[in-house]
Amino acid sequence: MDSVATLENSIKAFKLTEKYHGDAVSLERALFLGWYCSLNDPCKFCFMSTQKQKIKEPLRARRRIESILAESIIMKRIGWKLEFISGGYGYTTEELNDTIEMVSYVQGSKQYLNVGIIDFENINLENIEGVVGAVETVNEKLHKEICPGKPIDKTKEMLIHAKDNGLKTGITIILGLGESEKDIETLLNMIEELELDRITFYSLNPQKETIFEGSASITTLEYMNWISSVRLNFPKVKIATGTWVDKLTNIGPLIMAGSNVITKFPLFSLYGKKEGKTVENEIYSTGRNLYGSFSDIDALKGLKLAKNTKYVDEKISISSKNLDAVERMKKDVDKKIEGYIKKALKTPFSDFGE
Repeated sequence: MDSVATLENSIKAFKLTEKYHGDAVSLERALFLGWYCSLNDPCKFCFMSTQKQKIKEPLRARRRIESILAESIIMKRIGWKLEFISGGYGYTTEELNDTIEMVSYVQGSKQYLNVGIIDFENINLENIEGVVGAVETVNEKLHKEICPGKPIDKTKEMLIHAKDNGLKTGITIILGLGESEKDIETLLNMIEELELDRITFYSLNPQKETIFEGSASITTLEYMNWISSVRLNFPKVKIATGTWVDKLTNIGPLIMAGSNVITKFPLFSLYGKKEGKTVENEIYSTGRNLYGSFSDIDALKGLKLAKNTKYVDEKISISSKNLDAVERMKKDVDKKIEGYIKKALKTPFSDFGE
């Protein structure tokens, strides 16, 4: 990799991002439905793969809907968009339909899904904005070794089908699995082939008990090289970049390289603390504005909405059954919200997240 060329390309990418995406950066966060993966052969980098044999009752590893709705409401309060609804696979279409309806309703916003291969014949598309495929790595050899349960050809078919249904599409890519710079060209070809609307990059956060435990992370310059390469070739694509709490100083360089969304944080253990403010400062240091907040306590409490937000209320279709369920759960959801706020205000930051 030519480091000087990477920096020069990043300057061009930064200017392109402002031209096509404006002068503000968004904060996003995936909404997880549970912590159990039903794949027979889970991805070898994933925390869920270390838990599979330990979880004797998979249903107990699912989050309660009250918790999911509480987090959804707080996300809107502080101006963070949901990156996508995600889970460890194994959810029925009926379960997904109900969850999507209720989350969309409390947010007043359609959602992206990242839940494996979707049954388009039975999924309710009314409240779905787009579909994300968990590609993880475009290196074919690496993919077969690390993600054997997620065949790329099936993911591609799903994304093509999603486009046919008028939905937006995206993929997730994890950097640090062993890919090389040559793989960037493969990724660019995939974006063009599938006409993707968004791409989320994550920097590998090595998990204990996985084959990557103790591994070094991708360097900032390498990460910038991937981001700027995508931005220069696809100016209109939405690029989200994830980093972890030990790499917050990556954020400024990633924005300079062409990212217009920052994601992947333990929200409630960082909000309002120095780490949350560091995220904001990293964004502001690039000259960009910020959608949402990582420090406004009044917004977190619901005393006001975040000053800048990407939320625009949309018409959401919800069945009477699910509307009744939301109303019945209101007290429990409010109690959960109070619990999350207390956690954010009182709990010291922990490297183990939430």
